[in-house]
Amino acid sequence: MQHVVFGAGLIGGYLAGAMTDKGLDVSMVARPAVQEKLADGLRLTDYQDHAAEINQVTFISDKQLGDAPQSRACDFLWLTVKCTAVESALDELPALVGPNTVIFCVQNGLGSDKAVKEKFPHNTVMRAMVVFNVAEPSAGHLHRGSEGYLWIEELADCPDIARDLATNINSPLLPTRSCDHMQALLWAKLQLNLANAVNALADIPVKEMLEDRDYRRVIAMLMRELLVVCKAKNIELPAVANLPGRLIPIFIALPDFVFKRVGQKMIAIDPTVRASMWWDLSAGKTTEVDYLNGAVVREGEALGLQSSANKRLVEMIHAAERGQLARGISGKDLIASFVGHSSPLSYP
Repeated sequence: MQHVVFGAGLIGGYLAGAMTDKGLDVSMVARPAVQEKLADGLRLTDYQDHAAEINQVTFISDKQLGDAPQSRACDFLWLTVKCTAVESALDELPALVGPNTVIFCVQNGLGSDKAVKEKFPHNTVMRAMVVFNVAEPSAGHLHRGSEGYLWIEELADCPDIARDLATNINSPLLPTRSCDHMQALLWAKLQLNLANAVNALADIPVKEMLEDRDYRRVIAMLMRELLVVCKAKNIELPAVANLPGRLIPIFIALPDFVFKRVGQKMIAIDPTVRASMWWDLSAGKTTEVDYLNGAVVREGEALGLQSSANKRLVEMIHAAERGQLARGISGKDLIASFVGHSSPLSYP
């Protein structure tokens, strides 16, 4: 079975490397700069001291992507580009997609699979979700800095695809599971991803951010708005962070001395890890904020609900993208920035 990972950024590169280490047949589609960086191979590590050396990485060239449709059709296509790049990537996929190709949409946020299903209506399109963070300590070295699984969606009419694949992929470097409740799981992951915007504006590692109660109070506001939307939509969030989703805002808003004592597992992440939105802002790229915090705003407005804190964060991230807002905002200043811009919010 041949796997192709399209979009070898941090997540895509890590997935491709871990699957290759497991003995699977994997090729990658990546920008020339990434190909050059990985010319001597790929090193994988994680926070539990697992490691692997991939001596040779196989790439599919732009010329090969331009071949006739289905000419390089694979069995499994992993689309790991950001939500913002899904539409543009679709025009490059026909050479890789045959009638039996299964396509996995591996994006944060909601709805990235819609465009893929419209482009390839006769293929099986499934969603996959990565819970853990990946950092790049040095060129050619990808590091999984936190716990969590790669989750693969079980479709009602063909659940064995996900179940068998999860078994084949699962490894210490890439813990993998399948599930039949992906929509609820995506909302649960979205709840955690709401903190990405805070991390991008704070301009510090995630661990350092979580050790500051003011940042956690902002994150709690964002999460409470999501929970209101989920309640209105009758979505029950599964636990993806060792706590039920409804309890996370309460827990993270605890005073520092309590949180640090009882929340050791939550902050037991590599001290260098930063959110993907931080990496995008640092690289001058358009972020996924409209698919994360913006999704909460849109889903809430459709139900007549106001998600003022998330709306404010979306505005701030877009200002940062335009260079109109400097990063490195303290937790105290970030809370203050909400005053006068949102409906009444509770500050625990």
